[in-house]
Amino acid sequence: MILEKITVGPFQENCYILGDEASGEGAIFDPGDEAARIALTVEKTNLEISKIVITHAHIDHVGAVAAMVDEYGCPVLMHEEAEPMLQQLPAQAVMMGLRFGKAPQVDEHIADGEKVSVGNLSFEALYTPGHAPGHLSFYCKQEGLVLSGDALFAGSVGRIDLPGGDGQLLMRSIQERLLTLPDETRVYPGHGPSTTIGDEKIGNPFLQGGGLLR
Repeated sequence: MILEKITVGPFQENCYILGDEASGEGAIFDPGDEAARIALTVEKTNLEISKIVITHAHIDHVGAVAAMVDEYGCPVLMHEEAEPMLQQLPAQAVMMGLRFGKAPQVDEHIADGEKVSVGNLSFEALYTPGHAPGHLSFYCKQEGLVLSGDALFAGSVGRIDLPGGDGQLLMRSIQERLLTLPDETRVYPGHGPSTTIGDEKIGNPFLQGGGLLR
């Protein structure tokens, strides 16, 4: 497997390029900004990008989607519940003090439990709302990794003070969909460094003392 992380934009969002070496097929997860840098990294991998996958529709995760579609002519995949927030990108930009161009169009909706194929790699969509409506994480069992978006971070969890945030729902998502993965599963979050499920069970202060790990 090819995995490249590019940290982009003023919010230091992690965009991931994942690909299957055998087939040469790749996908871009959450291209949030700096489209030229992302495209340059793709070029170095020699992957053929077949799809763009969105964990959730906050502007820092989707700001470069339209440019990536122009570059690769590939479909955009996202959960249906995230669609209204995607249409609110101009308002998000104003709230965050950012400039924004055109909102991307979504070609396919991904449901909970659906498999997203990238060559011979398979990513299972895990419905993990709470940080944002329609939030999805993506678990690749064969490689032992999960792209957690903004649900779970190294030592933290997603903020809930943005529109659509729900703390109880987020904690339930983490408990039922992420902490049930094997402890050795590597977690690649939407911001910050990677971690493992086991490390977060032991050391994440947001998951302690509130009944989450009972």
